[in-house]
Amino acid sequence: MYRKKNRENRKIRFGIRIQMTAGLFAVLLVSGIFLYWLTDSQLEKSREDQIIRDLQTVRENTEIYVRQLLILNEANNDEESFNSLAETIVQEMYGSSGRYELEAYSRDGKLLAYNYRENHGNDQSGQDAELLEAVNGNSAFTLMYSEEGRLEVWFAMPVIVAERNVGVIRYCMDYTELWQQGEEMKGIIIRVAAAIFAAAFFLIFLLLNRIIKPVQRLTKVSRRMSLDLEQDEVNTELLAGLASSARRDEMGELSRDYSAMLNKVGQYIQKMQDDRDQILKLLNSRQEFYNNVTHELKTPLTTIQGYAQLIEEDQGRDTELVKKGVGHILHESTRLHRMVIQLLEMADRPGRQEMEKVDMGNLIRSVSEAMEIKANRYGAHIRLKLEQGLFVCGQEERLRQVFINLIDNAVKYGEEGTEIQIFGERRQKDRVRFFVSNKGKQMNQEELKYIFEPFYRADKEYSREQGSAGLGLPICQKIMREHNGAIWAENRPEGQITFFLLFPEWEGRQETEKIQKGGGL
Repeated sequence: MYRKKNRENRKIRFGIRIQMTAGLFAVLLVSGIFLYWLTDSQLEKSREDQIIRDLQTVRENTEIYVRQLLILNEANNDEESFNSLAETIVQEMYGSSGRYELEAYSRDGKLLAYNYRENHGNDQSGQDAELLEAVNGNSAFTLMYSEEGRLEVWFAMPVIVAERNVGVIRYCMDYTELWQQGEEMKGIIIRVAAAIFAAAFFLIFLLLNRIIKPVQRLTKVSRRMSLDLEQDEVNTELLAGLASSARRDEMGELSRDYSAMLNKVGQYIQKMQDDRDQILKLLNSRQEFYNNVTHELKTPLTTIQGYAQLIEEDQGRDTELVKKGVGHILHESTRLHRMVIQLLEMADRPGRQEMEKVDMGNLIRSVSEAMEIKANRYGAHIRLKLEQGLFVCGQEERLRQVFINLIDNAVKYGEEGTEIQIFGERRQKDRVRFFVSNKGKQMNQEELKYIFEPFYRADKEYSREQGSAGLGLPICQKIMREHNGAIWAENRPEGQITFFLLFPEWEGRQETEKIQKGGGL
């Protein structure tokens, strides 16, 4: 009981629902992180590409503009001319660009001129890395992100005029707007992706829940069924619930198949229980049969032995005792012989017995005529009502024994002066039915259930007085089974007790009727 209670209260800590939800959340989280990284990388790369394209344009325009200023000022295309005109170049280029701050340097990196917007003041030193690259003859730039949310690009380039390096110009460009546009784009992408991921998570969760729900139901049913099976029970309501699944997918099919499987298991368990009960009943019947045989044999043997000892001790002097003792010995030995014969009748006969066509109407009339004398002795008479052409396949002598036993029981146990009725008729599905009915003491359902057991007597005292050992009806049942038939008893209205016999009809008659219906003989 403790174990069963624990199993009923057992819960799955990490069920499929939790595992799949956690797995789905982890996949979406990793996907979100990857999407954020990919978006940020792509926007940064796109921003840098845009800046590089702008800087290439600035470089080309700067070289052209410096060349034109040197020409306009009738200066040579050399370093000395660039240095002398550095202030003019800075002012002119700042005025033309309108948004770029710039500085002019000599080839060796000496600051020649600069022009900053007023909001920067004069404390703008820039970065040295790109300047050093420009001094070495290479263009370079540096991205500067400020805490105020600004993006500045410091770009330094050597000025090449007539294939000669005449100096260095460094720009400070404001790309805050471009950076903010990228950040806004990234925010939009992240929000849209988050909405899509949330919707996908919800829809996938609903789908998984639809898939997992019947699995959980099967798990619950399995746990309950395992507990029931330990008690050799099957809950048919649970099976009906599984079998009635309206799903038309694999899970619905699984539920129905699982229900069918458990139903089949339940049938096997029921069959095993029936077999167990039958075996126990058989064991009890064998023991009871043994006890009854011992008792029934002991009674006549005790009587025979007792009178034999009395006659032996008397040495035949008391003729009355000898006469009485011999009579009892003959009576009990006859009873003992009849009982042995009946026991032999109960034994299985080796080999297949030959069957033949038996006219049951003639057989029953013959038995009734023979038993009419005994019936008249008890003030009873036999009435027959038999249809024509009642044929079965069997052994005539064995079938005769069945009706002798039934009519004999009706005579012995029926009320005096009553009528014993024997009817015979053809039934549907190629069956022949007979019943033997008489008026007498009716039996309850328990007695009707066991009257075909060996040595069973509903009224033991009364049947012993009639000399019965309780083997007649079991012999009748055994003979009926040999003929693939059935026999049973029922209480009928007005105190009638009726024994029904059902036989398969003789197949030759069926074939004859088929030929006649087909226009043959």
